[in-house]
Amino acid sequence: MAVELACSNEEAQETDAVADLIAAHRRAISEVECLGKRLMHAEEAEAELIGPRLDAAMKNETVIRRQAAMAPVADFGELKMKAAYFARLMNNGWCDVDAGDLHELLRSFLDLPV
Repeated sequence: MAVELACSNEEAQETDAVADLIAAHRRAISEVECLGKRLMHAEEAEAELIGPRLDAAMKNETVIRRQAAMAPVADFGELKMKAAYFARLMNNGWCDVDAGDLHELLRSFLDLPV
């Protein structure tokens, strides 16, 4: 579910790139989960149709996860948001975070303007 930010006068504001990438990754994880559940309960003919879609969804999730890891942070709030999100990914087993993702995540924190 996408989160829309609003200011005190209830006008919608644009979300930043980090929040958009995290939201896109959450949608990608949800799609992989949904297709995976359907595949588990599918008959053979339906499973043959779902399999390639699941593979494509998993590849898409991997690409979006790497983009989210690489996205530069603009301030300390975004740093905390990314760190918390990737900590939840690893601790809750939502997806496999590989060493390359962690390397890019930490690299994105180096460019934080102080």
